[in-house]
Amino acid sequence: MKWLEPWEHVRATMDETHLLAWEAELVREVGPGHPLFQINATLIARRFDRDDALYLLADGRVAKVHLTWRQSQEPDPRWPETEIFGSLEIWEDVGLKRDHADWRFDQD
Repeated sequence: MKWLEPWEHVRATMDETHLLAWEAELVREVGPGHPLFQINATLIARRFDRDDALYLLADGRVAKVHLTWRQSQEPDPRWPETEIFGSLEIWEDVGLKRDHADWRFDQD
């Protein structure tokens, strides 16, 4: 897969401590009623210009999550803001391309 700006594959850019911190923050923030509550998620990418992260879920779906860095559970299950895609390929075709186009527009 070719990662487009502003996304970067974290396995190439983050050390294990930072990877675990982003994964732990997701677990801290989601509570009952959130679509990722008690779902195992592995960080695979992040936007370098925002607090958006891409997590691979155990069932093969991916979740784009805007972390709040509250360091505790969000009281409103709408947070952290989350968009779930059926697969990495779907996210690549829809989410990645959309974010890249928006990012390029902001750069002009």
